Amino acid sequence: IAVLRGVLLLRQRAVLRPQDQAYAMGVVTQRVGQQLWQQGWPLLLIAVLPLPSNAGPLLLFALVVVGWLWELPPKAAKPFVLDARHGMNRMTVAAFLREQAIKLALFAALALPAARLALELLSRIDKQAWLAIWAIGWGGWAALRWLQPRCIAPLFDQVEALPAGELRSRLELLLSRSGVREQRLFLQKSSARSAHANAQVSGSARAPRIVLSDTLIAMLKADEVEAVVAHELGHIQRGHLRFQLLLIGAASFLMVMVAAALTAGIAEPVARLALAWALLPSLWFAALPLVNYWYRRFEFEADDSAARHASAAALARALRRLTANNRNAPVADRWYERVYHTHPATSARLDRLDAAGT
Repeated sequence: IAVLRGVLLLRQRAVLRPQDQAYAMGVVTQRVGQQLWQQGWPLLLIAVLPLPSNAGPLLLFALVVVGWLWELPPKAAKPFVLDARHGMNRMTVAAFLREQAIKLALFAALALPAARLALELLSRIDKQAWLAIWAIGWGGWAALRWLQPRCIAPLFDQVEALPAGELRSRLELLLSRSGVREQRLFLQKSSARSAHANAQVSGSARAPRIVLSDTLIAMLKADEVEAVVAHELGHIQRGHLRFQLLLIGAASFLMVMVAAALTAGIAEPVARLALAWALLPSLWFAALPLVNYWYRRFEFEADDSAARHASAAALARALRRLTANNRNAPVADRWYERVYHTHPATSARLDRLDAAGT
């Protein structure tokens, strides 16, 4: 896997143009480096096996938390090394540490009861335990998606209903003629964290929210913001949130079953569960091509919806502005894209939008 990641890194480097290379290449290197760093944790875990036969959920919890802490260095490198070097970071070290402390507290609150329950399941229903562990994990992920905009996102960014005004009135007309009656527009004040601009759909399939960063609204013209919202609305209209739930469920099921098979020779439950957890990032890498294929397809479908309900030309202008502001590479190696990209290359999206606008 490490060799494959290195090959993909070199392929992506070869297609980057000189004007794209500095930041875009840094993003690629940081992403691959973070994943290689993650693979070091299973190796260290194997080095301390076997664990004591009387090991309990507290030890499993401790191992899982240490694995979480293991991933902090590359996470910190992104804002404070790469983004800072290119003028994209606005977060202080104190704010980063505060956020990580909150995330660790949330993670610990979930991990300790999960560790206890997983050990109990493995000791009582060995053959069906992994199915139950997967079902609980998938259900927990779905619950967190529902809670994220209401309870989790406000811990890190100020999120509020999009303020009344000309822009909101224009966007509400878009939602109204698209059949959306409830107010789904929210503003995320992320400019204190980063210069990146973004828009996203969050929440559950039944109560989705369209969230716009204040950096995006400050950068784009009104018709361009409308086109971006039409794109996000396309995700809702096409049922992408429900499909994503099923897709992640299927991928995670295969990952858990493979992890169970790979650790079947380990008798100690704590060691087996800890190693299975540590293997999940590498197993997720194997699932990425299929998952990201569907994500890229979602983006094309959402672009098509935006071209019908708003302006294809305005969305194309917005994409060009966002690509330049976020310093993303407009092109991608086809194999690197198939593995890593949740979005198609900007050049491919612009070609489709230009064709739709003619």
